[in-house]
Amino acid sequence: MNTLNLEKYFERIHFSGTPEMSMEVLKTIHQLHPKHIPFENIDSYTGTVPSLDLDNIFKKLVTESRGGYCYEQNLLLREVLSSLGFLVELQLGRVVWRREEDSSAARSHLMLIADIEGQKYLVDCGFGTTTLTTPLLLNNEEPQQTPNGLFKISQKEGMYLLWIWKEKWLPIYRFALEQVEHADLEISNWYLSTHPESNFKKNLVLSKVDEEARYTFSQNTLNIRYEKGEKESVLIHNNEDLFAMLKATFGLKENAVELLKSKLELKFSNP
Repeated sequence: MNTLNLEKYFERIHFSGTPEMSMEVLKTIHQLHPKHIPFENIDSYTGTVPSLDLDNIFKKLVTESRGGYCYEQNLLLREVLSSLGFLVELQLGRVVWRREEDSSAARSHLMLIADIEGQKYLVDCGFGTTTLTTPLLLNNEEPQQTPNGLFKISQKEGMYLLWIWKEKWLPIYRFALEQVEHADLEISNWYLSTHPESNFKKNLVLSKVDEEARYTFSQNTLNIRYEKGEKESVLIHNNEDLFAMLKATFGLKENAVELLKSKLELKFSNP
């Protein structure tokens, strides 16, 4: 990534520090990215397969102030971190969120493994409702506190499993350190954005996280889970409420709203 695009990315996430290869910079970027670039699947929901071309991803997430899902989010993040000198590898995980930890699942979630001073860290700004906001030390099974929740990474027979604490430990995804090629991403990206039973094809999903709370929209409801423990649910009644929420809560602009209007008029009925 050239210097000009790096500057545009840093402006997008409101990063004002010195761009260098350090743990402090990695932590700062990891917290700011999911705060200012929301998770959203508007493209797949409205019938477009998200592009995995880096120029197209940059245009969408940075220039056009859109969001994206895991492939877009973490491919962009890898390009940024690599430009700063970090050693970053792609990895695919099997999502078991809201399921049993050993449930059968395809390798459909893209995350990153960063190597810093001989230590490997899990880096992931693209899981939506439970996305990380700081790197996690990979080979450490102890609970790790983040700005937005307590996580841990367990290991069993060469497989890693990411957990989050929500009154009890809940599994999120499992993965092995295996080589990932672009063809793997193309296949899983196509499936998630086109298969009739894919959640990203059937439902509009948005999420972001900041210092105060996690915000998730799905099933016509905006759920807000504050870091202090309180929860709030806001039912979205019509198109106008939805479009206002996209802008006010998730920072999306009119270009994203326009993509939704023809589709959502079939789903929402105005009072």
